[in-house]
Amino acid sequence: MSVRELFSDGLNIKKVLESRRGYIRVLTESGEEVERVGGTVAWRCNNPGNLKNGRFSKSYGSIGEDYIGHAVFPTLEQGRNAQYNLLFNENSRYFSLTLEKAINRYAPAGDANNEPDKYINYISRNANIDSNDILGELSEEQKNDMIKYMSIFEGYKEGRDNYIGDWYAKNKKSIRSRSRRSYATTS
Repeated sequence: MSVRELFSDGLNIKKVLESRRGYIRVLTESGEEVERVGGTVAWRCNNPGNLKNGRFSKSYGSIGEDYIGHAVFPTLEQGRNAQYNLLFNENSRYFSLTLEKAINRYAPAGDANNEPDKYINYISRNANIDSNDILGELSEEQKNDMIKYMSIFEGYKEGRDNYIGDWYAKNKKSIRSRSRRSYATTS
């Protein structure tokens, strides 16, 4: 199973309007306002690697951040691409690291609830990569498997998209008729 098969395509996000725990409201490329509710940061932000919003993420197209600084990418594909390049681009700080050193840098023990030893074992077991293998020397299949299993370990889970514009369009007629009735009875 490829990374693309693992996740839905997500939204094409143009702008972050609001963010708080378990919620982000965005404007899509098509002009719709959407509330992304539940799920995980990785899903809400089109960011399967949970990358923070900084110079690197911005160079790969992030268009904003959530309430705790995770990058929001326009598409899930751009989020995947940023994670891939962070780990496997030959100019990356990770390229010449072993899996063990890379995961300890990517998800250090002192940051949030990270458990690097469990993370390393999970990736090693599922992506068939030894903890001493160097990222830049992995096969393309191993790289893609590593990205896929990192996303799973990071807890990628979809939530619910509430299309605010669609709701209004579907309910506009009943809203208008209720308004007229209210107006008629109050005059």
